Amino acid sequence: MVYDIAFWAALILLGIGVIHRIDAWFLRDIGLADRNVTAGQRFGAGLKGLLAAVFSGRILKVLKVLVVDVLFQARILRDRKDPLAYSMHLLIFFGFMVLLMFHALGSIFGGWISSSGYVSTLNPFMWMTDLFGLMLGAGLVLAIVRRVARRAEIPTGRADTAILAILILIACSGFLLKSVKITSDGVFTSMVKQYAGDGLAAGEVTALKAYWVSDYGLMPAGPVPSHDAAVVAQGKVVHDAVCQSCHARPTSAFVSYPLSRALAPVAAGLDRAGAVKGLWWVHVLTCFIGLGYLAFGKMFHVVSTPVSLMVAEVAGTEQAPAVAATRQAIELDGCSHGGACHDTCPVKIRRLDRIGTEAPYEPMLAYVGEKNAGDLGSRPVAD
Repeated sequence: MVYDIAFWAALILLGIGVIHRIDAWFLRDIGLADRNVTAGQRFGAGLKGLLAAVFSGRILKVLKVLVVDVLFQARILRDRKDPLAYSMHLLIFFGFMVLLMFHALGSIFGGWISSSGYVSTLNPFMWMTDLFGLMLGAGLVLAIVRRVARRAEIPTGRADTAILAILILIACSGFLLKSVKITSDGVFTSMVKQYAGDGLAAGEVTALKAYWVSDYGLMPAGPVPSHDAAVVAQGKVVHDAVCQSCHARPTSAFVSYPLSRALAPVAAGLDRAGAVKGLWWVHVLTCFIGLGYLAFGKMFHVVSTPVSLMVAEVAGTEQAPAVAATRQAIELDGCSHGGACHDTCPVKIRRLDRIGTEAPYEPMLAYVGEKNAGDLGSRPVAD
């Protein structure tokens, strides 16, 4: 019940936020001439330009932007003043997106990489979640180091702190949850009851537990059932018959498994305290908070920046005022620093490419209320 309420609340907040942000693309005024173009005209011009791009040769340029500038973020790679920027963005982007698609949404996308669908305790998912979770964590460490090292140039506000805190908590709780589940006697008992039921004799359950203690990192609540090699071998036979189809060796989780070994001395106490359930709620609720917050904070630039780059390709060399007005609003929204332009910004780099290096660049906010849409546009505006 609580899970359903939290999920739908986050989804509704996300929907409201996305509608609000996209609505602003067609209603926000930048410059004086923008006010002479209605929202309907701007929306119609945008839809017409999108259809024209899809059904023309320009679709190839749009696809190139998607692959080169969005997926591999090549524009950021050009920034020589901030060498950490590219590695940080790439690690966070790929780490987060793969975890989103093949872990959080594994039931939908898992079939793309595994014929048996998504099973979190089987490979490739067992090691993939560790690999891309580690990438996300490394990117977050670089983000913090970068902000500390360049704090005079990169201000860190409350929104930045909130985003970093959400992502760090998601990554840390995910690794801890996976590690504690490896050691949990309670999780093992529930698994046996759910999938074997009354099909196993007491001796077979004891042998299976002994095998899991020996080879799967389980830390029993009481004394180890048996160290006898014959009992462990019997447990392997039971495991192969009952558990193998759903459980890979946890050693493939090359981050979580070593962490579970580090937690082994306190694993029984954590299990009794309900650590698995507690960490699960922390992880899930933090994910829902991040989902609900996505469209209201700077994290939305992962959506608006790619859109602004693609709009630049779709727009062509001559733009009607309606197109120019919408493009300017999207570009401004794509700036994760609220209009304070910086050298790593792909929107700024893209605009400089279009304007030409001989023309000076100024932050767009400096123009508000001072120039018309033609002056603001990075290409000529059609009469």
